[in-house]
Amino acid sequence: MKKFVLSFVMIISFVTFLSAQKEIKYKKTFYKNQTIENAYVKITIDDAVATQIGMKFKISIVNKTNDYIIFKPSECEFQIKDNKVKPIEKWLVIRPNDKDWKIIDIKGPKYILPENFDFLLEGFYKVSIDAKGNTSPDFTLPPKSNEFKTGGFSVTIDGFKKETARTDAKFKVSYNGDKIGVFEPNKLAARMPDGKEYANFHSDNKPLLFDKGTVDDFKVAWKDIPIESGDMQKVEMTILWRDAFKEVIPVKMPSLNLTILFDQEMSMAKGR
Repeated sequence: MKKFVLSFVMIISFVTFLSAQKEIKYKKTFYKNQTIENAYVKITIDDAVATQIGMKFKISIVNKTNDYIIFKPSECEFQIKDNKVKPIEKWLVIRPNDKDWKIIDIKGPKYILPENFDFLLEGFYKVSIDAKGNTSPDFTLPPKSNEFKTGGFSVTIDGFKKETARTDAKFKVSYNGDKIGVFEPNKLAARMPDGKEYANFHSDNKPLLFDKGTVDDFKVAWKDIPIESGDMQKVEMTILWRDAFKEVIPVKMPSLNLTILFDQEMSMAKGR
């Protein structure tokens, strides 16, 4: 009988403890760091916290493929209680076999909840840029025309400076095609009057990826070209675009579903 009474008291105490936890009012709720992966990506959620302003966390993505990966956060979905929310964030482009990260921030005070929530990870696309590029017209510096078109791209020069030791030019690009537009800065070169060609100084910059309606800009430059090839300040230089502009079809990747776990210990220590 004593054992029964003791067990009954323990059960009542435990239920009372759980009820008390649910009634705790938090100023912040914290969530555990978690990782999920498939054959294409490894995704880590770090430092997830909800406040009166909203919920925020860092999403880190490892690209395990030889293709570029586009992550569109706006296609993801949080399910917290009865709320379904899609974040509003810009794309993230991850180079082949590389990694990158982004802060996801959803606004509103209603996410301070001492419980788990579901995060549907959609919006991942593979983009292979091994495809053949558009045929683009050569462009001279100084320019004979301020703009040109190539496929779904419209390209306008937005300033340039030519000196003996260095030449810089900036271009503004808009894309109105129905695929994914790609600009690769390592593909282009400058041809000097003697016929020799020189690589873009910014060739190690990341490629730019464009959705329909996207506008962006890029810079090109050349430094310390031998004077025997021509004085850059005085002679006409010709930009050879080659395969720098491409239009490719993205391949959507499988979605992932992650349960974000409430961190009771940290929330009790730092969130009340």
